Amino acid sequence: MKIAIIGGINIDIEGSPFDPIKYHDSNPGKIRLSYGGVGRNIAENVTRLGGDCAMVSVVGDEPMSIGAANYLKDLGVDVSHVRIIPGETSSMYLSILDEKGDMELGLSDMEIIRMITPEYIDECRHFLESASVIALDGNLSEELLDHATAALRGTKFFYDPVSANKGIRAKNFIGRFFAIKPNRIEAEAILDMKLEDDEAVRRAGLRFMELGVSKVFITLGEEGVFYMEEGDEGFIRPCQDMTIRSATGAGDSFSACILLGISLGMRAEAIAEMGMAASRITMGSVSAVSKEISMELIKELLNKELEI
Repeated sequence: MKIAIIGGINIDIEGSPFDPIKYHDSNPGKIRLSYGGVGRNIAENVTRLGGDCAMVSVVGDEPMSIGAANYLKDLGVDVSHVRIIPGETSSMYLSILDEKGDMELGLSDMEIIRMITPEYIDECRHFLESASVIALDGNLSEELLDHATAALRGTKFFYDPVSANKGIRAKNFIGRFFAIKPNRIEAEAILDMKLEDDEAVRRAGLRFMELGVSKVFITLGEEGVFYMEEGDEGFIRPCQDMTIRSATGAGDSFSACILLGISLGMRAEAIAEMGMAASRITMGSVSAVSKEISMELIKELLNKELEI
């Protein structure tokens, strides 16, 4: 059974100047174009890890947008439920860095994602009901999140809030999700509580479980991840010798492991270990999705950690 992902497919444009930025002038530098988006990144990771994945999304009808969908198709992602919208462009994110590589300016255009409507979900209902698990991109509207989780109540849903402001969109029905992966700040916003230490993180996990969530993963940045399910809980800390080239996309590879783990019936601890290894691989790459990521490499990393 397929893993279904409902979310955005982005075009990411990043500019890096060679020298300090001169405003109101042309600045020599490097411009990098890539495909992104939380939903799209998760789909690519799932497929690279050997999962059977499909996307429900919308893209514009210009060449870059169609190219983004075709890229997923060539990887093996089922894009038959990606709708092309005439006259529209895909979600885009434009970032301008300074000469040190830090963010100077960011501009996002996510308007097209609003065209993933409740009506479109209803049209895809037969397909979605057959999925082993469905991921919902945190960039989706509250209306869409509410409708999908209510209309397909017999299906296992996974939710990555993306940000604290967007995470509260699902606050009133968070218990409909089988699994969630908020970070510390997102969990605080959803639960209206402070997570200042490990015990508070544990209480947050218990609260999510009381609301109806079956598997909870609270990511803690440099402190690793807390996992909880019925009868089991714990913290997994990151390795000290980790090489970080870019943290972008690390959470998406972790989410892919959660989806694969759920589809395979794995326990939360094993999923969390797999997710931490996947994140480590991603952070060793400059790309949001590592071209090197594979289940074989994840197993190799986990085996090395067991030997230490």
